[in-house]
Amino acid sequence: MDCTSPREVPSFLVLSASYGGGHQRVAEVLEAAWRRSLPRVEVELVDFFDRFVNPVMNRLTRSLYVRSVRHAPRLWGAFYDATGHIRPDSPTQRFINRLGKSRLLAYLRERDFHVVVSVHPTPAGSLSELKGEGKVHHPSAVVLTDYAVHSQWIHPYVDLYCVASEEVRAGLVDRGVPADRIRVTGIPVDPAFAQPVDRGEVARRLGLDPSRTTVLVMAGAYAMLGGILDVHRVLLTLRKPVQAVFVCGRDHALVQRLRQRSRRRPDFHVHGFVSNVHEWMAAADLLITKAGGITVSEALVRELPMVIYRPIPGQEEWNTRMLAAAGAAWVARDPEDLRRALDRLLADPGALESMRAAARRVRRPHAAREAAEAIAGLLPEACRGAH
Repeated sequence: MDCTSPREVPSFLVLSASYGGGHQRVAEVLEAAWRRSLPRVEVELVDFFDRFVNPVMNRLTRSLYVRSVRHAPRLWGAFYDATGHIRPDSPTQRFINRLGKSRLLAYLRERDFHVVVSVHPTPAGSLSELKGEGKVHHPSAVVLTDYAVHSQWIHPYVDLYCVASEEVRAGLVDRGVPADRIRVTGIPVDPAFAQPVDRGEVARRLGLDPSRTTVLVMAGAYAMLGGILDVHRVLLTLRKPVQAVFVCGRDHALVQRLRQRSRRRPDFHVHGFVSNVHEWMAAADLLITKAGGITVSEALVRELPMVIYRPIPGQEEWNTRMLAAAGAAWVARDPEDLRRALDRLLADPGALESMRAAARRVRRPHAAREAAEAIAGLLPEACRGAH
């Protein structure tokens, strides 16, 4: 497909996944960036697993992922490490590529797209294999959503990789990806996280006391932050009292349990899924979270100090190492470790300011725009002038 017809406009297909909330958030942020920069544009966001993978296999893989991360994180870490250097032509990778490959091919033949973007590794492999077989010819981009180098993202027929950092870029080059196919853009986050705000005004609007220290606890879209009840207990017993906000995602049972445990603490606020994370981060002094790539990138852009609690083996360990090395986060691996870290941080405003300064050095507030522009560079030449 080209853009020679005046009625045709640039079009993108973004293949995402709802394994956690981060991949979908990146897809939505990219769509918004294209709509800001290319007023005449068509963007379709598709959950690869829901649309193209056999429903039984989809339910099985999703359940295994959530259960292993929640209840057997070392098992998930072992799988992550085992596939960390997998070859694109290995039997395991070929099996993964086949999960939605035939239905993706049929969809691409039915619809016209100029560029296909993968924000999850599985569709990236399926599309690369289809291109290698000569069945499709779409320019393709991959947007990595962690500060990690993992071979499931690396495929021979990817035209562009948008990555989080220079370290990730170097890792891809070491694994054979041509340097001219890689752009260091940062992980795309909503530009709202970079907007200056009046913390006091935001806090009051959210029902918080702006004069008090606020700790935000984010459990993730599917509440996969391990030990959140332990986090609640620790916050109740700190030397310096705080007001706390718990964001529990779509785990309604967890919301009810935390609200019951907080019934004597009106300054402990418990919420399920929220769409205004940028406001809660703006009102907070400190974030306790799992080390999901998108959440920590949002916090970096907001310059919000972090304590990473019980990082999941695998990509979250990579993310955690990056944050700790940069000085933007501390790590706590059990309740007592968390208590010590919080008592020290809350007693030392200089430590929190140092973490904010570290975030300021490594944050990439324009990542969404840079990634969207880099991917738009894959459009046919005639199409780039069509808008």
